[in-house]
This record gives sequence, structure tokens and C-alpha cells, in this order.
Amino acid sequence: MRTRVTAILVAQRGGEWLDQTIAGLAAQTFAPETVVAVNNGGPDGLSEQLLGAAVDRVVGVPARVSFGQAVAQGVAALPEAVDDGAQEWIWLLSEDACPEPEALERIVSSVQRAPSVAVAGPKLVDWDRPDRIIELGQSLTRYGARWTLRRQELDQQQYDHMQDVLGVGPVGMLVRRDVWDELGGFDPALPVYDDGLDFCVRARLAGHRVEVSPASRVRFAQSGVAGPRIDRRRAVMRTAHRQARTAHLHRRIAYAPAAIAGLEWLGLPLYGVLRVLWALVREQPGHMIGEFAAAMTVFLRPHAILASRRRIAAHSSAGWAGLRSLRIDPKSVRTARMIDREAILASTGRQRREVHFISSGGLAVLGGAAIAAVALLWWAFPMTSAFGGGLAPLSSIDQLWWNTRPLDGVPADPFTWVLALLGTLTFWNPSHAVVLLMIAAIPLTALGGWMWGAQLTESKAGRALVGIGFALSPMLLGSLAAGSLPTLVLVIVLPWLLLAATRCRESWSWAGTASLLAGAALAAAPVLIPAAVVLLVVGLFTTLRGAARVLTTALVPLVLFAPKIVTGILSGRPLDLLLDPGIVEAYAPGTTWHLLLGFPEFGLFGWDGILETIGLGGPPATLLVGVLMLPIALLALLGLFTGRVAVTLLHALLGGLGMLTAIGAAQLRLTVVGDESIALWTGSGLAVYWIAVLGLAAVGAGTLRRAAAPVVSVALVAALVAVVPAGSQLLLGRTGFQEGAAQMPALVQAAGELDPGVRTLVVTPEDSHSVRAELVTGAGLRLDRIRTASSPPEETAEDRTLAELVGGLASVGGTDMRDALRTERIAFVLLAEGDGDGPGSDAEHAALQRVFDQHAALASAGLTDQGLLWRVVEPESDAGQGDAGARLDGTSVTGSTIWAIQLVVLLAVLLLALPTGEVTWRPERRRRPARRRKLGGAAAERPGAPTASDAGAAAAEPAVAEPAAVTDAPSEGRADSPPPPADAEPADAKPADPTDGDRA
Repeated sequence: MRTRVTAILVAQRGGEWLDQTIAGLAAQTFAPETVVAVNNGGPDGLSEQLLGAAVDRVVGVPARVSFGQAVAQGVAALPEAVDDGAQEWIWLLSEDACPEPEALERIVSSVQRAPSVAVAGPKLVDWDRPDRIIELGQSLTRYGARWTLRRQELDQQQYDHMQDVLGVGPVGMLVRRDVWDELGGFDPALPVYDDGLDFCVRARLAGHRVEVSPASRVRFAQSGVAGPRIDRRRAVMRTAHRQARTAHLHRRIAYAPAAIAGLEWLGLPLYGVLRVLWALVREQPGHMIGEFAAAMTVFLRPHAILASRRRIAAHSSAGWAGLRSLRIDPKSVRTARMIDREAILASTGRQRREVHFISSGGLAVLGGAAIAAVALLWWAFPMTSAFGGGLAPLSSIDQLWWNTRPLDGVPADPFTWVLALLGTLTFWNPSHAVVLLMIAAIPLTALGGWMWGAQLTESKAGRALVGIGFALSPMLLGSLAAGSLPTLVLVIVLPWLLLAATRCRESWSWAGTASLLAGAALAAAPVLIPAAVVLLVVGLFTTLRGAARVLTTALVPLVLFAPKIVTGILSGRPLDLLLDPGIVEAYAPGTTWHLLLGFPEFGLFGWDGILETIGLGGPPATLLVGVLMLPIALLALLGLFTGRVAVTLLHALLGGLGMLTAIGAAQLRLTVVGDESIALWTGSGLAVYWIAVLGLAAVGAGTLRRAAAPVVSVALVAALVAVVPAGSQLLLGRTGFQEGAAQMPALVQAAGELDPGVRTLVVTPEDSHSVRAELVTGAGLRLDRIRTASSPPEETAEDRTLAELVGGLASVGGTDMRDALRTERIAFVLLAEGDGDGPGSDAEHAALQRVFDQHAALASAGLTDQGLLWRVVEPESDAGQGDAGARLDGTSVTGSTIWAIQLVVLLAVLLLALPTGEVTWRPERRRRPARRRKLGGAAAERPGAPTASDAGAAAAEPAVAEPAAVTDAPSEGRADSPPPPADAEPADAKPADPTDGDRA
């Protein structure tokens, strides 16, 4: 039987690509009998270009329509089919689809060999890279998502045996004209996506076969004339996602049984909301609006669904069961996605090298650190809560979270959020989590340090140096001995923060993780805020591609510190933002030499005392510790000159900022304890400085190759000797920590459990006529109740009231203090043992005891382990936990509003930080073809060619504006995240494909 082919060429822009496509048509070894060009709302220059081309007829469409409607216009312009024994076919092409010379001959030959085939598709290859397959057949997954069978693979003729498929794309499709007329062409409800697939599904249901002809090749530029458009712009990709989701939902309902289709249509609004939430969970905020818009678009077009269902029912003779064998099975879907993911990571250079945790010594470092923790902290294992030094118990779980709110107009320290999360881990006894953190601090820090070292060097010795050196550093051991919980949190978090921050440009997951870790680190060490701002600015200026993600890392710290920033500015004390959280104890900051050696306090944690006992001290102690730290310093110097530029610059910046922070903290005395002003804790800056030094030392060790192990061993042994005094205090249990229950007398604790608002006046004699007084609320001091904003360095009205109250109680024969005690809600008075070394403290203690015994407002409760206790006669307490509805000082915003905003932001960032395992392929940039402004010369004459007057109607009416460009999402399956070319640019770590959410 003779075969007659009519080519329908749809053009809407014109230019260089159209010239090549027309030339490709003219070069066919099996020439189409007729070529009809459709000017799909193009400019005047397009009409001139088509008139000058070797086409038989030009059909003008005044306003741009979909590819399927444009083809329908071209088919309608053909004469009626003549029954002359020839079989008539139509060949669909677009201006950006150039067929190779034998394309039509090969595809016609394949359909001639199989008379039952009504639709055939070619092998679509990339316009610029003809050796790369774009598409070779389509199918459906179990849940109706479109799945491209082969895409973005090198064409090595490995699939040239393929024949029967469920569907093919519209570009290059060869379809019998009688089948086209019978099925009514493409569905108008599918203007961009799934038009060819839906047509093939209907042809299959009508009893016809669909196949691919791999020998027929068509170069395709995917500019959006037919099907979606490849474009790197994110706005275009978001638009494409919405259009793809609309097509998918429309097909799913159109293909479903009537009863199920009705329920699916009614549930579309709810489904749209759920898909919005799912897009948020999968870290695809750009898809949220598109998901809901797609669902509502289909919901508001029931007539289009009914029309599609009528199209299907009108010619459905084979039934859906006949299509089951042509669907892609779930196992193949999962396998293909896994392969695609690995290919994308490999092609974009984002595959991280394996750290080999066990074989590279990570497990050994972790095990050694755990043994060291058991040896040094054996005394902490029986404890369920700790009090002493910088430690205090935590409140109950409900009160713990309540204290994260601004109460009575005073903002909470951001560190209370860290304490709340920490206490939640042991919600039945939140205070136990503090003890467990102390025990786990050394192994957790070793693990984090080793992981950071694994990013810097392949050397096992170098990684061990970072892990062990950081875990047994002077500031960590000193913080354990002093009970400095914020410093423990900082050193545990810091390595992971560096790891996340250096990778935050790669994905939103890393950016969210870095933001959460930065919030925890700065909450524990606010003095690092200036250094963090510098690092943020440097991160923004080093690259513009990931600027949004870099800025995201500052989101959590900004939200947590915002209330303190506002109150600090309004109160005229902006430097209060840098105050150390928790219990602040007096200490002497180390000299600059001490800080350079990594010791935050003067005295080098006991070396001065040790050497003084043998007649040495001062400079000899500094010199001895300097000699012990010299191997690490030499390795760091070696790493500074031999490491990669980016690594050395980062660590040099970190080390410099850390040391400047420590030196600056030693000069800032913003806190007053008694009558002594206390400097900010220098250990926070030293933690940053020390990990930078160790990182450079690890890089330096990597250059030593075989000599690395002995050199690092010597360096670690020397460094461990340097911290022997601090370690011995832990080893011998000389820390002064007690169980939390020993903080206050049992009577006070029982009253505090029943009434959290009960207050105890604690008076501690220090010298003759000198006492220290403080008010303790509830069962005792709780870490989560401490607010630095309520403890200004200058004298306040509350301080004066407390002084008058103590003075009245200590006066013999003074006024009755019952009303004053009741006003301050004081129920107990505790006279603690004096802190002074001289006899004045003991004399003052005895004098106060006599006065308190004679006071009518006090009733003796006896001697306790904490001191002498008196009950206040007829006390008045307030069980309130603080007013969260009060406005923040100086603002009109309530504490509850601030807390709600903080909680929402934290939950959003937490969702952002959740790993999705998704990767993105973004198409490479493609050179846009030149467009013709004018066509020189007369139109080529050809029998039947249109005259100028015939084609004038094609541009008689101006073309409407081009709709939003469609993006790279030719399918809802594997083709949505294809492996990119080898030189594709790195992309984001979440899917950019428009229909990724539809994958089964």
C-alpha cells in the first residue's frame, strides 16, 4: 500500500532554528508529499520567513494557541482525504525539531512493516548534542504519573530494539490521519504536558498500536513550541511545575472510574492543601503556590474533565486492562530514580568522598574518648542532677518550656531554648540531661572534631589530632571542672556548625541545619556574635550563587536574639547582648600568652601553683606549657603554608576571630558578682581559635605522609601533659558538685514543689558588717530561670529594696518586717555559712543568728545542711510563673506574640533542615538562535506555494503576548530529574523538576 505523508510544521518565533528545520525537511530521503506550516501567532518576520521557505501552504493563527490546536488548524487546512488506495499519515514537527535526512524514511518503514501501528514516535536527541537521547517513548507509573522510558543518555544504539510503548511525545509523532480524525486530535485540556501521551493512551484504548522507531532521529531544542521548555530560570521552573501538576491531576481524574473520579474531584481543595504541606516538608517552597493553584484549576474546570472522559469513552473498545503490561513497574521506577540520583551527583561533582569512619580511625577515636570520659567523670554517673560551680538543676518540663517566653516584660535568654530541648530528652527528670551531657561531652566533641578533620585531610593521624585534641582541650576540661554548661554546648556544636556552614550553599537542608546549630552556638556564647557577623559577610561576598542560603543561616540566631536586641537598644545597654548565659562566677582571665596557648584563665589551670611549690612560677609555667604545645603549633604553621588556599584562609580567619574575641572578652567587664566586676568568658573565643589551630595542624600532618603518625603522637602526648592539672581535678573528683537536692533545705524544696512562687531570702555573711543577699524562687536556683536582661550591672530599685529588707531584719528592736516580707512574697529566710576566710564572717554569722531568733516575723525551722532556716510568720506567696502576656519592655508586643513567632520560625527551619535525599538537575545554558528581522530576496517559487496575499492573513492580527515560558519537565517520572551532561553546573540539593512531586 502506498504511503502519503503530510508534514505539519508549527512555528511561533522563527529564526535560525526554523531555517535548519526547513532545511532538514528538504533533505529527507523520503520527502513528505505536502508541507503545511502553521504560523502560531508569530511576528511579521516569521510570515516572511515561512513565505520564503519551501513549504506548500502557510496557515496563520492570529493568537498563539497550544501545539495541539495549531496542528489541528494545519490539518483542517488539508483537502479531504481521497480514497485512492494510499494510506495517509501526518507528521508533527515544530520549528525547533530538525529531522535527520533519513528520519521520515525510517519511521515510515517501521509503520509499513506493522499495519496495526497507528502512532509512531522517533528518537528525540539534543539539538546541540545529537549523541544524547532526550526521549524515546513514554509510559505511566502505577499512580498515573508520566514516565519517560529513556532520557539523557548517550545514544549508543542500546535501545534500537525497542518497539511497542504506551505512548510517545508530540514532536516527530507520525500518526495515521484517519486515527487523528477519529480521536479528535490532542485534548485541549492538556495544552503543554501529556498531550501526546494522552492521545496515545486513547489510541491504545481504541485498539491501535503505538511504537517507537529508534532508527528515526530528530534533533530537538525544547524551546517550548511543542511541549515544555528547557530553562534554568527558577520562575520558569515554578510555572512549569504548576502546569505539569495541572495536567497530571486532570489525567488522573479523567482516567479514573466514575465513582472514584467524583470523589477525587471533590477532594481536590484538601488535596491541594496537603500537597502544599508536602512541598514544605520536601523543602520546595517554590512549588507551594503551584501545588494549590494546580488543584484549584482542575477543581474549577469540571466541564474540561467531563469532556476528556467523553473523548475516552467514545472510542474505548480495548479497555484499560490491555494497557497494564505497558505501564512501568514500581521496582523499575525506584531503580531508575536511584541511578539518576547518583548520576546527577557524579556529573555535578557533588559526590562527597567516603569518610571511612571505621577504617580511618574514627571509631577508635570515639572509643578512646569514651574511655577517657568514664575515667575522668566516674563520679558523675550516680548523679541525677548537679549543683555547684556553673551548674544548677532545671525546672520541670512544663516550667522549662514556659521559661523560654518573655515573662513580665523581660526577654528570655536564647540559651533557655537550648536548655528546654536538652531537658526534653529526659522529660521525666530534665536535670538528669545536664549530667548526661557532661558525661557525653568528651566523646561527642571527639566525634565532631574527627568529622571536621575528615573534611580537611585524608590523613588518619590528622583526623585523630583534631578529634582528640579538641575533646581534651584546656577549655573543655576546664569547663567540665567548673560546670560551665554553655561552653560544653559550644564545643559540642562547633565542629558540626562548621561542617554545615561550609556546605550550606549546596542545599536548603544544610542551610537550615547550619541555622539551627548557629542558634545553639551563639545562644551558648553570645560573645561570638561579632565574629559570626564577620563570617556571614565573608560568606556572602565569596559567592552570589548561594547568597539566599547563606543568609538563611542567620535566621534562627536573629529570631532568638531579637527581643534582647530590642530591649538592649531601648535601655541604652546594647553590649548586654554579649552577656554570658547561666551562672556567672568570678575568674581571672588569662594573659595574652595564656590565651594563645588555649588556656582561658590565669594560672594555666594549676601549672602556676605546681611550679611555685618547687620555687618556680609565672613565666616558667607559661614557657613550660608553650613548649608542650609547640608541636601542634609547628604542625599548624606547616598546614598554613601547604594546605589549599580556601582551607588555610578559612582557618586563618577562624583563628584570628577566635583570638580577637577572647582578648576582647577579657577586657569587657559587664557583669557584677557582689562588689566585683567580672569579664566575659574567654573560653568561647578560644574554642573557635583552638579548632582552627587543630584544623591547620591536621592539614600539616597530611603533608608528612608516613611521618604523620609519630609526629602527631608526640604532639598529642605533649598536649595531654599540658592539661594534666585540669584532668587531675576531674579524675580525683575535686569539683565540688553536689546533687541538685542539696541546693536548698528539704522544707524549702517541699514548699517550692507545692507553690512555685514561694521565695527564700538567702543571707551569706562575708565579713564583719558585710553580707551577700539573694532571693531564690521555688525549690531553688534553676538554670532556665536566669535572665541576663534582669541583672543589670548598676544598682536597681530591687537591689535597694532587698538591702533595706536585710537591714531591717538585721536590726535589733527594729520595726515589724512582716508586711515587707509579705510584699516580697518571702516565705523562708536561710542564713548560710560565711564565705569569708577571716573571723569576721563567723562573728557576723553568730550576730545575725541572734537577731533572727529574736525577730517576731521569723520562726526558727532548725539547722539544715545548708545553714540555719527560719519560716516567715503568715507568708504570702504567688504561685504565678511569670506573665507572658506582659509587653516587652519598651515595645507594644506581648511576650506570647514573640514566643509564637520564635516557635513558628524554629519549626519552619527545622523542617527545612530535615534531609530529603533529593537532588536537582538544572539544564545547562543553551545559546538562543538568532531571529530574522527581514528576509532578503523573493519567496521561493514552488508549485502550490502561497502568494504574499495568501500568507498576509497569517500576520493580519497582532500576536498576543507569549505566556509564561514552560520549563524542563517533559515527564512526571524519570525524565523529571535526568542525569545532566558531564559539564552541567552544580545545582541545588532538592528537585527542580516540575513534576517531581508526582513520582510514585
